[in-house]
Amino acid sequence: MRVGKVIRTAPVDPASVRIDNAFYDDLGDLWWDREGQMSPLHEMTPVRLAYFDQILTRLWGTENRHSRRLIDVGCGGGILTEALAGHGYQITGLDISEGALRAAKRHAAARGVKVEYGRSSAYHLGITTECVDGVIASDLFEHLHDFPRAVSEMARVLKPGGVLAFDTVNRTRLSLLGAIWVVQKWLRLMPPHTHDWRMFITPGELKAVLSTFGLEVREILGLSPAAHFLRLPYNFWRHRKFGPYKLSSDLRISYIGYAVKSGL
Repeated sequence: MRVGKVIRTAPVDPASVRIDNAFYDDLGDLWWDREGQMSPLHEMTPVRLAYFDQILTRLWGTENRHSRRLIDVGCGGGILTEALAGHGYQITGLDISEGALRAAKRHAAARGVKVEYGRSSAYHLGITTECVDGVIASDLFEHLHDFPRAVSEMARVLKPGGVLAFDTVNRTRLSLLGAIWVVQKWLRLMPPHTHDWRMFITPGELKAVLSTFGLEVREILGLSPAAHFLRLPYNFWRHRKFGPYKLSSDLRISYIGYAVKSGL
């Protein structure tokens, strides 16, 4: 794989990268197979849920946090969306994949979880300006060719003082080894062109883009498997799983955090 330097504060030419996310349309109920391709998402969900719930409670208080309106942009099959809805949040999951949304709706209906889903692009959410209290962008930024444009749209729909909670993949040599060579090429957990390393975003780039649209990053933490990196291939070979994830100060692979929109 040829790796060129790219600064993700500007759009990336789609012709210069090879990303094929069509398989998300065809996963169907495999989105919810905890032993299958989506197992890492299920393993990350408890940490993501706990962190996002913690910061929203911290910012909004315990009394009225469940009355705030959230959207989950790029919700996929609804794994995190449904978890937040199960915690009592009023949340709408948005995704461009009709297949993923059908799987999300089926699972929520079967579980009796109250959650809404709708089809839209991260570049055009189809929502009124300044109408939501929080935006969840989990496993989304690394799939966007035009990261600034998507951030602009998320900032537009957020109310002043609203929260953008995110997690994404850092662009480092370690993430190239782990997310591309190990996960995609060696273990083949994902199809070959699910991710392109050049699309990953460094924390510095993320802060620069968010600040351009009035979003102040308040915190960034590392998000990584609890097991040592060198043990992960064995864990997957033995159990078909990487194991639980944890928060840390190590941002070299993935990171999680939140930003607040100015204006209050």
